[in-house]
Amino acid sequence: MKLIKKINRYFLTISVLIFIIISIITFFILQALISEEVDETLISERNNIVKKLQVEGILDSVYYSYSEHIEIKLLDHPSAAKEQLIDTLIFVGAEGESVPFRQLNSTVNINGKTYSIVLRHSLIEKDEITGLGIMIVLVFIAIIGLIGLINYLGERRLWKPFYNTINKLSGFSIKQKEPLDLPPVDIDEFNELNKTLNYLTEKLKRDYHQLKEFSENASHEMQTPLAVIRSKLDVLIQDNTLSEYQHKSISSLYNAVSRLSRLNQSLNLLTKIENKEFDNKTDIFLTELTNRQLDNLKELIEINNLTVEKKFTAQPFLKLNRFIAESLFGNLIINAIKHNIDGGKISIEINKNKFSVTNTGKQLNVNPEELFRRFKKGDSSSGSPGLGLSIVQKICEQNNIDIKYTIIQNLHAVTLTF
Repeated sequence: MKLIKKINRYFLTISVLIFIIISIITFFILQALISEEVDETLISERNNIVKKLQVEGILDSVYYSYSEHIEIKLLDHPSAAKEQLIDTLIFVGAEGESVPFRQLNSTVNINGKTYSIVLRHSLIEKDEITGLGIMIVLVFIAIIGLIGLINYLGERRLWKPFYNTINKLSGFSIKQKEPLDLPPVDIDEFNELNKTLNYLTEKLKRDYHQLKEFSENASHEMQTPLAVIRSKLDVLIQDNTLSEYQHKSISSLYNAVSRLSRLNQSLNLLTKIENKEFDNKTDIFLTELTNRQLDNLKELIEINNLTVEKKFTAQPFLKLNRFIAESLFGNLIINAIKHNIDGGKISIEINKNKFSVTNTGKQLNVNPEELFRRFKKGDSSSGSPGLGLSIVQKICEQNNIDIKYTIIQNLHAVTLTF
């Protein structure tokens, strides 16, 4: 859910709840104020009648009425002065229903005579007050809805700088030479965001280029002494004057240096893949690439007495960098050769959306999924640095290719789905 919509939802919900509560409170306050006003009116009217009786002194009849809501009676016996305010319902023929009234019952003594004075005043009915409250609530909800609509319509304009920032960020790459260069805007919060992002992206680019330069320099500088060491060891191995012990020691050193060189190359390649430095993508036809890889590895396959079975039912292609494609499929085929058994088999299957390489091999003592982790090997005695499948998985992640490793008895299968 977008932020503006969530804010509007909270605003509308809280506003409606608050207004409903205020309306209920207002209803009871209004009712109390009306009753108080009516009471004051009744008492004032009663006082006026008392003054009139004091001046005129005599009533023409036992029952005298100024109006249908005023009753004045001369009582036959004296009584103590008293007064009582009550609510009552009186049937009104014109309306055809009982109407709420506020009634004042008073007993007063005037010039030695006792009078009963009953005054009534109509009240606004509760359902009328309720209807008024509901009408106010509906008007308020309509106003809130109108405000929400205005906010919705104005959302794009108000949030346009934010969406411009998001669009620029989505197309930003730390490898690009041009700065992000988010322009200043007239909204303080977005302006501060743009300034911060400009600073952070420039810092990120500097750090990336420094790290990239360091990695490349370190890899290059490491390869040079390794190459020197290896060449010297090559010369020593060919020396016939060496003892068997010396020959084994030098061979061990040569293997260690070769492994260190492969490790350095693999880590350098993995770093470049993670940094997405291989941009030049082209159409790679898998059958053609696979056949070329098998031709390059023909001697290694023959040395291990392996049988290769190919099952190509389609000629799919992938949009990949050529070097990355060779690394991906080359690693899979080399793994199938290296981790096979003498006289084993390799089966390669290609259809329109799948590439699968299956090889005979030993049972694993680890979970197949763990082999995708760096430096994780199924056979600890292997001279491999344990980065081949990590490189394969990273390439697949960046190119939306699903990879799966399965084992059925002594058959190991790596399947790519695209």
